Amino acid sequence: MLVDSAPHLRQEEGAQTFLGLQSSKKQTMDVNVISNIVQNENFYTISQVVVASNAMTNDNEADANEAFEEDGIGEEDDEHAFDNNFQVPSTFTIIEETNITTDNNWIVTQLARKNDFTQELGKDFFKDKEELIRAIKLYSIRTHKQFEVVVTRPTLWTIRCKLHLQSVRAIKRKRSGYFEIAKYTSPHTCLHNNISQDHPNLDGSLIAQEIKHLIKEQPSITIPALRAEIVDKLGYIPSYKKVWTGKQKSIEQVFGNWEESYSALPKFLCVVQKFNPGTIVEWLVSSSTNEEPMEFRRVFWAFAPSIKGFVHCRLVISIDGAHLYGKYKGTMMIAMGVDGNNQILPLAFVIVENESYDSWNWFLSYIKIHVVKEREGICLISDRHLGILKAVNQHGSPWLEPRGFHRYCLHHFINNFYEKFRNSELKGLAYRAGSQNQVRKFNLTMEEIRKLNPQARQWLESHPLDIWTLAHDGGRRYGLLTTNLSEIFNSVLKGARFLPITACVQLTFYRLVHYFEVRRPLGNSSRANGDAYTPHVLLKQVALMSKASAHSLRSFNREKCIFELITQRRRNVQVVNLEQKTCTCGKWEVFKYPCSHVLSACATLSLNRWQYVDKCYSIVKYCDTWASEFSPLPHEAYWPQSLFKELFPNFELLQNEKGHPRSTRLRNEMDIKEGRKANLCGICKQSGHKKNVYLIQGKLRHSIFFHSSYRIKVIWNVSYFLLSFVTNDCWVCT
Repeated sequence: MLVDSAPHLRQEEGAQTFLGLQSSKKQTMDVNVISNIVQNENFYTISQVVVASNAMTNDNEADANEAFEEDGIGEEDDEHAFDNNFQVPSTFTIIEETNITTDNNWIVTQLARKNDFTQELGKDFFKDKEELIRAIKLYSIRTHKQFEVVVTRPTLWTIRCKLHLQSVRAIKRKRSGYFEIAKYTSPHTCLHNNISQDHPNLDGSLIAQEIKHLIKEQPSITIPALRAEIVDKLGYIPSYKKVWTGKQKSIEQVFGNWEESYSALPKFLCVVQKFNPGTIVEWLVSSSTNEEPMEFRRVFWAFAPSIKGFVHCRLVISIDGAHLYGKYKGTMMIAMGVDGNNQILPLAFVIVENESYDSWNWFLSYIKIHVVKEREGICLISDRHLGILKAVNQHGSPWLEPRGFHRYCLHHFINNFYEKFRNSELKGLAYRAGSQNQVRKFNLTMEEIRKLNPQARQWLESHPLDIWTLAHDGGRRYGLLTTNLSEIFNSVLKGARFLPITACVQLTFYRLVHYFEVRRPLGNSSRANGDAYTPHVLLKQVALMSKASAHSLRSFNREKCIFELITQRRRNVQVVNLEQKTCTCGKWEVFKYPCSHVLSACATLSLNRWQYVDKCYSIVKYCDTWASEFSPLPHEAYWPQSLFKELFPNFELLQNEKGHPRSTRLRNEMDIKEGRKANLCGICKQSGHKKNVYLIQGKLRHSIFFHSSYRIKVIWNVSYFLLSFVTNDCWVCT
């Protein structure tokens, strides 16, 4: 039974100590890592991901001291046959000044030789078994040796060379608790027969430790980039699967276990609500009582500063969805606002199982309740996903006139058009028609489309013009044609979509903290400098004023402020009505700030042109948008009790396919395919066959030597095939 819970209810006052401590092996979420990712972001180019340096860090000792779970080193190697690879002889075969005794071809070195080996490792003692294993692996890779595990216990680890009987035994001392090399047989003089590109001891666990610093900086870093880092550091080329496995292990080591992350999510959102009052969280789980274990279905969250800031933004919301690439499938949906400086303001987020009518309707309903509230006239920009269309167009929807307005993303709409007609010229004309701000220019472009393909114009006109064209929009879009703002933020969160769910939510929190911290002082400094409007509008007005100086003005009704403007370049005539705030060019109504014709009239009549700029562009509104502050979160020990006793992931969403999931969609799956074009013959343009096949007994064959018994018919068909290139006739039809 699915039930909605409301964790946004008021929590108990005071911090409650979390008593449910996990075992010593449980890995917790590193919130500082999320914060560091945000701090490393290039704020002014938010569509670019962080580029991690390939330089080696100097904190190898700190990394080596971190505790990892026992990875069963050597078990996998025992299952595979040994590959006799030629390797460079060991650098520790020199035995000068070493006392040696020989017994049945066993070479036993004394303490002096063992000390030399520990010097090669770089340490005499190791804090734990994982540190010891890492040191031995790096040593074997550096010296081009290969070992296999003989005995592995909590206090004992014994390995031997795969070619000879040289062995190393390490034990854990009871008094100190450190691991120490207890036995080492040498010299190690084995030679290999082949050169190896990969090393069997270079496994996923070692790769995870070597790339951890890159995962901390950029979780979305690609496998080829990680493999290049390994090649640069260790000199071997691991397989794609090894590097992918290492990346998954490193993600768990840095950001926590996937299953434990679901249990940690309610705690994190509760503490965000407690220390940032006004933050909204809505849950959909599969149990009706808080005492029973629950299975995750959906979660909606919106931070209080974003909700407060949207009141001062443009009346536009852009929505988009992005797939999750981690261990569990799902979709993150984002609602985005736009401030007066043309900057994005993330408003609300949701993680659902997939994109459908039910999930989109669930998301949009909470946007209306918690973000939009009682405001009217909001313009919702989206693609043409069937779930969105059904949720928006249902009876009583707050996104339909007169309460709201729904508009298509022009980019997605034109892609649907191209899927239908497959003509690049038509696609360019259709986009030009949708982006024209003048009705006259729109009509001219539509006429060009009709001349090329009448059906294309009919298809475009079958959709309401106000929903996809700027000329008939009525100024509801504020000049925003696409959902690019949401997609830009999706690209910024691309790294988060590889992470466990709690880390993903944490990244949205710290990303918003960073946005407010950077933009708040920018607004205050502009206000202190005496600027009345945002830099976006100021730059636009400067560019338009240079054009306005070339216009000539003719007054028709000075009392009603009606004027005629004649452009000098093309001698076009535009009519300006200052009283009704309209211009026949359409730009004033679309963008909500004066066009060059209005500026020319204001300059001629000595009028204040800033009175005709929409208030959403004022520096006061901009400062109010980013005035709210986020409160920092305390240590996890002081977090309040979780809303749920235990929360499990939805195991139906577990990724069944092995290997790395595709992280970049080649085609936007939210687009609607209006019809698939049939495959046609390249010669006669008819369906049912291709020019590179031939007809044998009424069946299509793909090779001219399909059956030897048909060689006579094959030769006959081949002759027709060659003749078709001369006569330009289809040899299959003939």
